[in-house]
Amino acid sequence: MNISAIKKDIHTLIDEQSAPVLDLVKDIGAHPELGFKEFRTSNIVNDFLNHSGYETKRGLALTGIKTQLKKEHVRPNIAFIAELDGITCSESSRKDKATHNCGHNLQLGVLLSVAQAFKKSGISSVLGGNISFIASPAEEYIELEYRSELRKRGDIRYFGGKQELISRGVFDDVDAAIMVHSQGNTPYPFVGAVNTGNGLIAEMIRYIGKSAHAAVPDEGINALNAAILGINAVNAMRETFRDEDRNRVHFIITKGGDAVNSVPSDVRLECFVRSCNVVSMLQLLEQTEKSFRSGGSALGAKVRFKRLSGYLPLMCNPELNSLFTVNARQHIPENRVKTIDFFKASTDMGDITHLMPAIHPLVGGVDGALHAADFKMVDATAAIITPAKIVASTLIDLLSGNAAKMRSITGNYRPLLTKPVYLDLLDSLFRNN
Repeated sequence: MNISAIKKDIHTLIDEQSAPVLDLVKDIGAHPELGFKEFRTSNIVNDFLNHSGYETKRGLALTGIKTQLKKEHVRPNIAFIAELDGITCSESSRKDKATHNCGHNLQLGVLLSVAQAFKKSGISSVLGGNISFIASPAEEYIELEYRSELRKRGDIRYFGGKQELISRGVFDDVDAAIMVHSQGNTPYPFVGAVNTGNGLIAEMIRYIGKSAHAAVPDEGINALNAAILGINAVNAMRETFRDEDRNRVHFIITKGGDAVNSVPSDVRLECFVRSCNVVSMLQLLEQTEKSFRSGGSALGAKVRFKRLSGYLPLMCNPELNSLFTVNARQHIPENRVKTIDFFKASTDMGDITHLMPAIHPLVGGVDGALHAADFKMVDATAAIITPAKIVASTLIDLLSGNAAKMRSITGNYRPLLTKPVYLDLLDSLFRNN
């Protein structure tokens, strides 16, 4: 089997079929949908996969999709993942403020390019193992009230799309996972192999005071002032953060009162704590709760906490990263293929990396910051076509020769968590206090 020739044929197919994929990417980008609401996007992706010759399972975790290159269930099975959802941006003209300013529509373009090329090439007969293509919902950890309602109704168990797919068994037959993500402010061809990244735990905080006319504040308990004291206490503890824990705490006030002329009696916040390992993340959460609670104690306001779980830290597999960067250098100049030691943001791909060998490399072709109004794709080849070729080459390397490389990686791998322990951990983080 001539691996170089097979790769060349796949790359040619990706180039030849790029126009309809790019049209689809632009269409999805113009019609963003937020997590667990990606019904239009899911339909478009599903139709494309069906037209390319795939049989799909859909409606997974409400909007997710899974299909396999080979119909028979064979191992090892590598998942290539892309995300369906958009992110809110205050500058958006849409009522729901949805945008694709995190580039998830570009990921879908990569997935569809690879899936279509592999199916049309007939390559499955010369590869050991299998490839699952998974379109995952709800990576962005937003709209927490909406997701709380979905959980209350029993529609979801967890707030992250990949978490929900894990709990429903979608990854039970998967041995390794790969996805790519845009790197903001990188308008040129680029690959950054990420080693680790922060996890997060989310919490909703409510201060309950006593209402009164604002002209006689002594008759009330000002919940907003209690919240401000709590915020100041959180800010005061920041100097105690250890550099090696990569701690971050950030929050927004979602309700600050009902009227200027009344003492605020109901004030609410959403808060994220981030850290690079589970132990320090839990410790930081306890510190943060103590700080917020102190504001209530000072003014006599009650403080209520609602933990909403979160995402585990990113722990990428070095062997997969190494193979991915080897293939990246075949398409991108050496000085633009980098190792990124730490990814400051958080993703539910972190959860996947605790269960199996997985990677989350960053790619270029976009300008502007992630989640910001100025984010845009400026080079479709760098953002979609070249990453698709790199992913395809990596999958071929892993599964050629009866999947010898993939079997070697899985043979040496020990998961950080088993699925039952992982789900118990997530369940333990949901707590009202």
